[in-house]
Amino acid sequence: MAKVRHGVAGDPIAHSLSPIVASLVAEHIRASDSTRAPELKGVAVIPTKGIENALAWGYAGAFPSPPDWEPVGSPLGKFRANTLLERAVTAAMEIEVSDSRLPNAELPVEEIDAPATGHEEVWISITSPLKHQLSAAAVRCVDNAMSTRSVNSLRWDGHSWWAASTDGDGMLMVAKAFGHDLSGVLGIIGGGGTARSVAAAWCDAGGKINHLGGRRALNEEGPWELCDDEPDLKIDFDEGGGDILAPYGVMEGDFDSRIEYLSANADGRWLLCAQHLLAWSRLWSPRHSDLLPSLDLLMTRLVAAEVHLA
Repeated sequence: MAKVRHGVAGDPIAHSLSPIVASLVAEHIRASDSTRAPELKGVAVIPTKGIENALAWGYAGAFPSPPDWEPVGSPLGKFRANTLLERAVTAAMEIEVSDSRLPNAELPVEEIDAPATGHEEVWISITSPLKHQLSAAAVRCVDNAMSTRSVNSLRWDGHSWWAASTDGDGMLMVAKAFGHDLSGVLGIIGGGGTARSVAAAWCDAGGKINHLGGRRALNEEGPWELCDDEPDLKIDFDEGGGDILAPYGVMEGDFDSRIEYLSANADGRWLLCAQHLLAWSRLWSPRHSDLLPSLDLLMTRLVAAEVHLA
């Protein structure tokens, strides 16, 4: 059984819901088969604009002044934050089936050449502005993370750093859940790490990309096919917005009102949950792929945990 620390790194990062999602998935696996489950020793948010600080946290296991985690108003790793997170996860795990109002999409079945399980491991979720900062010499990839310059998941197995890019395939899961045709034209505003991962995945699934501008250009020589056709759906990675949302904000209301909203809107929570599930199945713990929760069940429990914390 591997002992694991999970961190989410980037800037800004104090608002991240990744600690909740990682804890929910780990607890789901433990409840399904405790003999096979990894032991999640702790979760952390790592505020940094440089990938070297995220790697340093991986080696050291802590940093001098952890920031307040916004959902609870105190640092993860401290008694208050850990207790509140644990109680929220416990409350959410009382829900055994997904809410029927939520859409769902199947997790892709993949044959992945992933590292063997180590005894002490570090798993890191990578967000902006870190996704393009790793060099190929520093990590070993299980997918096209380096060709798209969009690493969003890291794993230290005790010997090497491994990397993956799950944003793109996560977006495909969300698009399927909300009934979008993957062979159509996707309009993208922006050209950062998430946009590149999404563009590559969309074209690999048979679609095309219409780059609609933004703060960064989408290089024409990347692993995607650009066109000028009218988009069938749009995503704005610079300002948020479009048919599928990349970011997520604070959500108000009770459980039912939040579920109603998420049943009709591809809020960024959907992308977060999808890419987390793919990171577990592709990089962090492929041997637990058969025990992972469904996308809609994970979303149901995330909403319940957020309501509990509120």
